[in-house]
Amino acid sequence: MPGIMSGSIVVFMLTLGNYLTPNLMGGKNSLWFTEQIYNQFIASFNWNQGAAFGFLLLALSSCIIWLGLKLTGQKLSRVVQ
Repeated sequence: MPGIMSGSIVVFMLTLGNYLTPNLMGGKNSLWFTEQIYNQFIASFNWNQGAAFGFLLLALSSCIIWLGLKLTGQKLSRVVQ
C-alpha cells in the first residue's frame, strides 16, 4: 500500500503542476488552475490574485499529500530520507 500511494502522489504532483498539456488539449478557453495562475501573472499583471492562486495550489497539494501519507501510515521524515 505505501508503494501504491507513493506512486500516486508522484503522478498527482506531476500532473498538478503541468501547464502545457491542458493548454494544448483545451485550447485558449480552458480554465485549468495552472493556466489561471499564469494568466493572472503574465496576461493581467494581477500579482496579488496570481500569488493567492499559487498559494492555494500549494496548500491544497500539501494537504492531499499529507492525507495520502496518513492513510498509509507513513511519516514525512521517513519518506524524505
